[in-house]
Parts: sequence; structure tokens; C-alpha cells
Amino acid sequence: MFKKILTFILIVTLIFIISACKSNGEETDKVTSEIPSEGPYTKCIEVEERIPYNVVEAILEPYDEDKLLEESDLIFKGTVIDKKEIGLEEYIDGRLRHTYYLDVFTFRVEKIFYIENSSIKIGDMITVANGSCSNYWIEGTIKMEKDKEYIVLTEKVYDTKTVEFSKYFDYAVVTHWMAIINVENGDYIFDEVFTSLKSGSKEEKIRKDGEFKTKIYKKGKEFEEELEDLILEKKGES
Repeated sequence: MFKKILTFILIVTLIFIISACKSNGEETDKVTSEIPSEGPYTKCIEVEERIPYNVVEAILEPYDEDKLLEESDLIFKGTVIDKKEIGLEEYIDGRLRHTYYLDVFTFRVEKIFYIENSSIKIGDMITVANGSCSNYWIEGTIKMEKDKEYIVLTEKVYDTKTVEFSKYFDYAVVTHWMAIINVENGDYIFDEVFTSLKSGSKEEKIRKDGEFKTKIYKKGKEFEEELEDLILEKKGES
């Protein structure tokens, strides 16, 4: 009798394993079939924040005030409504070539300081990406937070021959930190790159992130008007 019970258990277990293998095989075939065997293909996945951050070494292009403003296609003030970290998996002929990790922030636009060739208006929702995120962290980056307000200098998104970045976000920050101005309790906290705006600051201090450090300044409500004047001087009417 015991042998019969044992045999029955083994048969049921075998059936379960075969069924599970078949199910997993079907799922694998489904995932594989999504990726074409020829040509470029991009798959977007949402990823969890990596703790600790994956700090990378990067050679960054030097910026001064003029270059920062020159490369800005949209300068606006807005509140972060939502944020997520994504991975854009780039496949070539069915093989994974590279994964681009980015933070993508959804903003409600509250004020536009400068805009070039766009129909964006106050109240619109736009998405802004930063190529420095927890899975690919460049020291010094300012990570914007949900429900907080910022002034952001952004540029148009440029697609490559193999990845259509503009499909996943509208704009990208010009730089990882200099292009992001914190708005806190009526004050504006900005990087030392804005040499024309430092005069009259109520506070200055050193901001550090690992081996990175820079000087930041704080100004009151007069900052917005001074920024508008600077943009007009450097870029003219939009």
C-alpha cells in the first residue's frame, strides 16, 4: 500500500514539473518573439532604485553660463508630478547591445522662461529625462523629487539610428546638476556656473556628493526676474 501511495505522489510530481516546464517554455518563447532577429529594436523597462547607487566615472563636457544657456531649448519652472527610473534595452539583430538607464520626471509646467519652436504652454505636462540615475550615477547629479518645484534648463531629445529616445520622454536636462535650480520656500538654490546671478546672494555654501563638490548660492524672489533678464540678454526673445 505504501509503495502505491509513493508511486502516486511521484506521478503527480512529475506531471507538475512537466506542466511548469511547458509553461516557462511558452513564456520564454513569448518574450523572445517580441525581439526581432533582424534590425534594431528597443524595449523599455521600469527598474527599481539601486541601493547603493552604481557610481560611474564619466568624462563630462565643460560648461560655462553661456554654453549652458546656448544649448537650452526649453527653460521652465514646474512641479514634479511623477518620477520613475527606466532602462532602454537596445537590441541589434536580436542581441542586447546596451541598456540606457535614465530617470524620467513628469512635470506640470508653471512658468516658461524660454522656449524654442514648441507649442508647450502653462499647465501642460511634459517629461524630462536625466541620464544620471541610481543604476548609472554620476557624482554631483541633483536628483529631483516628487511634489517639489524646480527651474530646469532642458534640450530637445535627439534620436539615434537605433534608439528612438523621443518616444519615451520629451526633453532632457542640459547637464546633470547645473541645469537644475531648486525652489524651496520662496528661495532659489543654484550652481556657481551662473556667474551673472551670484551677486547679492543671501547664502553660499559647498555642496558635496562623494568626491564631487561645487559651490551653490541662494537668492530670494528677485532671482526669477534676474534670470529672465539674463536669458533675454543671451538668447533674445523666444
